[in-house]
Amino acid sequence: MGLLWDQEMPFNEWCHELKDLHLVSIPRFYDFTDSNATDIQLHCFSDSSKKAYGTVIYFQVIKTDGTITTSFVTSKSRFAPLKTLSLPRLELMGALLSARLCCKVTKILKLEKSCFFHTDSSIVYHWIQGKPFRFKPFVKNTIEDIQKLTEPCRHYKHGNFRKRIEK
Repeated sequence: MGLLWDQEMPFNEWCHELKDLHLVSIPRFYDFTDSNATDIQLHCFSDSSKKAYGTVIYFQVIKTDGTITTSFVTSKSRFAPLKTLSLPRLELMGALLSARLCCKVTKILKLEKSCFFHTDSSIVYHWIQGKPFRFKPFVKNTIEDIQKLTEPCRHYKHGNFRKRIEK
């Protein structure tokens, strides 16, 4: 189609492409066991826009032979609330969604492995690292929820993912 990754697709073309949706397949086979993996990590990425926020989780497995594989595990998205929120607050909601989804994944898959949380928001990164009592109730309560579900030191700021994808 010749569109850039962040360019909107015309509605009629989008409807035309829906007929091929059944061809999309996401493999769910995770090619590792505890005996052939030296390290298993979950990497959780969250992001938001004015319209929505979401998270995606991947396995990163380092096998005994030194090979590294990554596998899509799950994702979740939400529309932004009707009440207008600032972008940092939406990014914070994405981080909370990421923490909650990661807890579900580790519980369902019975994992006691490392979880790493990635955000491109330096504001959210510093909020999560800080003391919640300094903030107004919405931010304070959300930070407390994230900190209960995760280890705050596991939140890493890795810059703008979109710019990395474009390169």
